Amino acid sequence: MLKKLILLLLVPLATQGQQAIRLQPGKMYEAGETLFAPHYGFTSTVPEGWSGLLPRDSEVFLLTSETMPAEIFVFAREQGDVTTMKKDWEKGFEMDVDLRLQAKAAKIMDKVLSSEVIMEGNNTDKSKRGYAIVRCGDYGPCVTCLATMAAGNYDAVKKVTDQFISSGKFDNPSNISTYADFDWKKFLSGKTLTTYAIQGDGSKETSVNLCPEGTFKADISKKGIMKNLNPEYKGKLTGSWTVEGMGEKGKLHLEFKKKDLAAIDVPLRITDEKIYANEERYFVADGDDHICH
Repeated sequence: MLKKLILLLLVPLATQGQQAIRLQPGKMYEAGETLFAPHYGFTSTVPEGWSGLLPRDSEVFLLTSETMPAEIFVFAREQGDVTTMKKDWEKGFEMDVDLRLQAKAAKIMDKVLSSEVIMEGNNTDKSKRGYAIVRCGDYGPCVTCLATMAAGNYDAVKKVTDQFISSGKFDNPSNISTYADFDWKKFLSGKTLTTYAIQGDGSKETSVNLCPEGTFKADISKKGIMKNLNPEYKGKLTGSWTVEGMGEKGKLHLEFKKKDLAAIDVPLRITDEKIYANEERYFVADGDDHICH
C-alpha cells in the first residue's frame, strides 16, 4: 500500500487584508506592528522594545522583551465577564496541567480585571513574579495577558502589559475564513511545490518550480500532481503557468512546451496552512533562481 510522506508547510502564509492583516502563525512581529485577531474582534500593537510570535498549532500569542527577562502570554476566550473571572482568580485556577495561578489582590477598574498572581507548579521559576490582566469587549470575547518577569522588572512589565490591553480595540468578531483574501498568484510566484510518496521500490518525488516570470520547470512522478492523467505527463517538463483565485481555493493552469501535451488545470486549496494540489499534499518552499534562468 502506498504510504505518503507528509511534510509541513514551512513558508509563512501572507494574507493581504483590506486594512489590518490577520495574525499569521510562525511570523515574527516587530515593535509597532499591528496584531489583528478577527475571530475575537481584537486589534492591538506590539509594544516598543518587544517582539511577538504566534507559534504554529497554538492559540497563545507570545510577546518577548528585547531588553529584560520578561514574557507576556496573550490568549482569548469567546465569552466571559470580569466579575465571574475575579471570583475564579481569587479562588485560584489552573492555567495548564502544571501551572496554577492565585490572585494576590484582584481588582476591577473601568471594566478591566487585574492582579499580581502567584504562580505555582513543578516547573515554575520561583524567582519570577507574575501579573495578569483581562479585558472584555462589548461583543463578548475577552483577552487575557499573563506576564512573567524578574522581580526587579515587575513595575516596568506591568506598565507595558496594561498599555497593550488598554490601547487594544474590540470590534464585532468575524468568522470570515482566514484565507478569504488569500492571493494565490502572489503566494505561488517564485515557489517550488514538492510532494513525496514512499513505495516498495523507494521514494518518488514530484516537484514543480513556478518561476516569477511565468514559466515552470517540473520533474513529475505519476503519483504526484498529474496522477490522474495519462503516462505522457511524466518526467522533466517545462512550459508556462498562470493561476486563478482568491481565497481557500484556486486553479493552477499549466501549458507545456511539448506539443503533444494538452494544457491542464490543477485544482488548489489551502486548509490549516496546508497546500493541496489535485488533492495531493504539497510542501512549499522558495524556488531555485538557478532553475529559472
